Formats: sequence, C-alpha cells, structure tokens
Amino acid sequence: MSEVKLSTQQMKFYNLKELVSHMISISELSRGRASKIIDEVAKKKKNFLVIKNNKPQAVIIPIDLYDQLIQAHEDYKLLLLALKRTENLKQEDCSTFEQVVEEAGFTLEEIDKLAESVEIE
Repeated sequence: MSEVKLSTQQMKFYNLKELVSHMISISELSRGRASKIIDEVAKKKKNFLVIKNNKPQAVIIPIDLYDQLIQAHEDYKLLLLALKRTENLKQEDCSTFEQVVEEAGFTLEEIDKLAESVEIE
C-alpha cells in the first residue's frame, strides 16, 4: 500500500478542518445538542472545545482522559516536591537500603520473604 503524502498547505487545511470539527458553540449546546455531544465524548472518546463569543472557554473530554490528566498533574507536583527536597542533599547524609533494614531490626532475608507475600498495583 502506498503512503499518501500531503503538502504543507494541505496539512494546514486538514489540521484546521480537524480542529473545527471538534469545536462547538455555547448556543449549539443550549439548543439541545449537549446530550449528543456528551454521547460522542463518552462513546467515541471525542474531545470538544467549547466556544463563547468566538473565544475558547472550556473543553469537554472523556472522564478517563480527565483522570489521566489529574494523575499526571499530581505526579508532576510530587516530582517537583521530591526535586526540591533533594536539591541540597549530600551523599554523607544518606543511608543505604541495607543500613535502613538493619536499623529497623530486620534482615534482608526477612524482607525478601515479606516481599513475596505483598501485592503491589
């Protein structure tokens, strides 16, 4: 099968067509299209950009994508916090895993046994 090559001009037009197909005005939503749009978002995983007075105002996305975005945002905040906490960290202030296990009164063999019985998601 041969590949279809699009010119830069065709690509811009295609991207614009694609973008416009995902835009919906507030007035369209209020005219009874909201239910149809929500169905498309839920079933077809389609995204919509809500326009009011010719300006983007909101985005309608599937709930699973929203959950992924929230999780990514939380992960990012935790990463920034970890980086901030470790920026002045000195190697001599750190302990090895083996040292921590020993200080807690365990052996590595006991930890290995416990690890076999724990399920991590």
